[in-house]
Amino acid sequence: MFLVIMIAGTIIACNNDKKVDAASETKEKPAVAFAYTPTYSTSFEPGNQQYAAMIVQGSWKDWEMNTMDNMKSWVADTIVAMHADNTTAVGVDSLQARWKRGRSGYTSVIDSIHSATALYSTDKKENWVLVWAKEINTDLKGKIDTVELQETWRINKDGKADRLYQYDRHTRKQ
Repeated sequence: MFLVIMIAGTIIACNNDKKVDAASETKEKPAVAFAYTPTYSTSFEPGNQQYAAMIVQGSWKDWEMNTMDNMKSWVADTIVAMHADNTTAVGVDSLQARWKRGRSGYTSVIDSIHSATALYSTDKKENWVLVWAKEINTDLKGKIDTVELQETWRINKDGKADRLYQYDRHTRKQ
């Protein structure tokens, strides 16, 4: 009898947990107060991960493999790319030429992606891709340099990247 009561109690407890979880999922999350009012948006939801895969292939794998000729398939003609070194490239041809010049200064590039995620701004109706990565470069003189990078890409209505914000931090020398 005691065993039957314990089994019934376990089943009821498990069922109650599921009901609580389902109920909490349907409740709206309370608004969060920020110390500053965000100037763009706080309304984001998970986006199309295919956009993240496109950016990782184009911005990272093609850079690493020195195959930037693929760029026009995923970058909008009107792209504005703001790089970590405070330079800006406007237009796909300008961006492609800059990246080819930059990549020609390295004999080797090894990229590793820490995270790549797609987000959708529900109030602005815009797709974004965020990438956090590490790059190890070997220049033409054999000097090796490591940099941590963060890129924020906007994807236009045609599914192409039309904006880039890039930030970097070189590894500290100990």
